[in-house]
Amino acid sequence: MSTNDRSAHERPGGRRRTLERFRVSPINAVFTLLFLTASVLFFLYDTWLTGAVFLVAAVCQYAFAVFTRRGRSGSDLWRMSVFEPSDERDRAILRTASAFVAYVAATGSMVAFVAALLFFRSEGVLVVYLALQAMAINLLWALSIWVVARRS
Repeated sequence: MSTNDRSAHERPGGRRRTLERFRVSPINAVFTLLFLTASVLFFLYDTWLTGAVFLVAAVCQYAFAVFTRRGRSGSDLWRMSVFEPSDERDRAILRTASAFVAYVAATGSMVAFVAALLFFRSEGVLVVYLALQAMAINLLWALSIWVVARRS
């Protein structure tokens, strides 16, 4: 195999190789790091209790992912819920479920925005937040469709 044929996860310094050090899927590595960051911020700027809650969430996120990745869970529901698919069938289930969530999120964000315009127009911050959320979800959805279509 030539160096040009190797994928990103085989190359030294590749993004996937860096995330593999966590021994969990990239999404679990990101969520664990987000929970840890939130924990530190809450320890510094809020209460120790809130920081501790986020620290426990980070530990649980990582532990459940490692537990599942090592094959200690036979349940499809568990593997999908923890974002640790074990084979192509699991990845297909996760893709289908994620697509369904995208439909619901895009539709729900528009419904919430329209409802806020109709019933909470005086709450400007809420209306602006829901408008930005609806735009962000729909733009991200369009971008993801474009990327997936180009890869197919």
